[in-house]
Amino acid sequence: MSGIKNLIKKLWNFAFHTEAGLYLVFGVLTTVVSLVVYYSFVLIGTDHMTATVLKNVAGILFAYFTNRGMVFGSKAVGEEKTKEFLKFVSSRLVTFGLDLVMMFVMVDLLSVNKMIAGALSTVIVIILNYVLSKLFVFTKK
Repeated sequence: MSGIKNLIKKLWNFAFHTEAGLYLVFGVLTTVVSLVVYYSFVLIGTDHMTATVLKNVAGILFAYFTNRGMVFGSKAVGEEKTKEFLKFVSSRLVTFGLDLVMMFVMVDLLSVNKMIAGALSTVIVIILNYVLSKLFVFTKK
């Protein structure tokens, strides 16, 4: 039993005491927010492209506030905060565009199920978002 306790403790410490762990925790929460928005709109009859747009808007807003304060611990203020926000939104717009292309290709060209395509696209976007946030947006001076 102590082996399991140690493993749980290590996982807990990783998830809540490291940047990568916190990014994963908030990435999961961002994914949940995004997918709830996406699936909710698809289930009420919204076309998959509009649902993808709404999913991305919700995910971008949720991710900015959680990543800024809780993951990367940004202390930017004033003009630097504005630049940071614009870089964040710009990087997310790049992955948003990629998300739209992936959804179009998977659903419209390859006839992949909308729900499966939405989940696959989201996973790829999360990975790219971390890399862009780490290297481009929340850079430490």
